Amino acid sequence: MIKVFLCVIGVLAMAHMMVEPSQAAFTCTDVDRCLVQCMPYLVGNATVPAPACCDGVKKIKGMTITTEDKRQACGCVKDAANKYQNIKEDASSGLPTKCGVPLSYPISKNIDCNT
Repeated sequence: MIKVFLCVIGVLAMAHMMVEPSQAAFTCTDVDRCLVQCMPYLVGNATVPAPACCDGVKKIKGMTITTEDKRQACGCVKDAANKYQNIKEDASSGLPTKCGVPLSYPISKNIDCNT
């Protein structure tokens, strides 16, 4: 009985995602996973971002197609930056450029994601 219930919930969730295409297809957890390899660079322990870090930045750019996606990702990045007090602002704001991946918003604790 529980398996049937879980299957029904899963089908409903998938149907909801198909009906609501305007909602982002990622979560802040997905964004966090993309940026975790950037931490050594962002806190000043590395002079350049690791290739895995830049791959994560590229993945974020690929996930953010619509304006709403970009706003959501911006909010996720801002929240992540604010979780870690030892992140260097100049390193975070320059990360997309260092990786050669232009984002339409900077990685910053202070960005207004609604503009």
